[in-house]
Amino acid sequence: MNGRCQENSVRNTAVTEKQFTLQAPSGFQLRLQEMTFNHLELRWGSYENPAARELSFHPDKKAIVSHFRLQDAGAASTHAIREKEFVIYREAPEAYQLQVPATRHKTRSFFELLVPEDFFMQLFTTESRFMDRFQQNEQVNIPSPEFTARMLPGMYAIIHDLQHAPFTGTLKAAYLETKATELFLSQVWQLDQPANRINSRLAADDVARLHSIKDYISRHYNQSLSITALARTAGINQLKLKNGFKALFHTTVFGYIAELRMNEAKRLLLEEKMMVNEVADRIGYRYPQHFTAAFRKKFGLLPKDLKN
Repeated sequence: MNGRCQENSVRNTAVTEKQFTLQAPSGFQLRLQEMTFNHLELRWGSYENPAARELSFHPDKKAIVSHFRLQDAGAASTHAIREKEFVIYREAPEAYQLQVPATRHKTRSFFELLVPEDFFMQLFTTESRFMDRFQQNEQVNIPSPEFTARMLPGMYAIIHDLQHAPFTGTLKAAYLETKATELFLSQVWQLDQPANRINSRLAADDVARLHSIKDYISRHYNQSLSITALARTAGINQLKLKNGFKALFHTTVFGYIAELRMNEAKRLLLEEKMMVNEVADRIGYRYPQHFTAAFRKKFGLLPKDLKN
């Protein structure tokens, strides 16, 4: 990829830190912060991508990569991981291509932990179903739904701690390695829980349909939606829609609709200063009293009290 690259480096005896920005004529812009220590590597990145494109990558070494999608923007491709998910895969020093969806004038951000194979083997045990499956997997440079899962709340805290280590030099390297190990083990635990693995019991086509329905709901949550109509729209049976949606997104179809409606209602009350009846109508409630009851259940107060 052609473009301009600006780089700043900070090196000490134990930790090497780099920051750089890459800008391409196409409008693609990437900002990356890297820390390297004890053969481990941390990366924080964010980018804007005006149009979907295929990017070429050529890693310079073998590594096991943990990619965390911290913030998404725009529509993700069918097989991409989503916001608040992570995937673990092997990277090899050979060229490969990756489809990068457009960010639609927004920013997509991520974090990556790169560890060598011997780091994995020091922790390896057949007691972990994930580790056993991953060790037998020979794919490289191909993130797989089999090794994808939802991020745990504690993972965000660890990633924050890694970026704001309270030490320098050798102590910083030791601190970072401890935190990196904690983060990796959190991923192992999450992937060892069958219900937490993305696509654990769903075919790839079903996962794509469920993501499509989730996107559809996010655009039409203020309309009257039914399981029957949604299943017909997605081309999936009703049982698979209900069970698959909950397994994949950790909420029910109607729970997701209610969450979107209540968050929009709160925004309309606080930012748009709309009347309660207007808000109820805007987000799809036929009767204002039903909206009031749902709002109170969600936020613990009446809509009119929020306005005051």
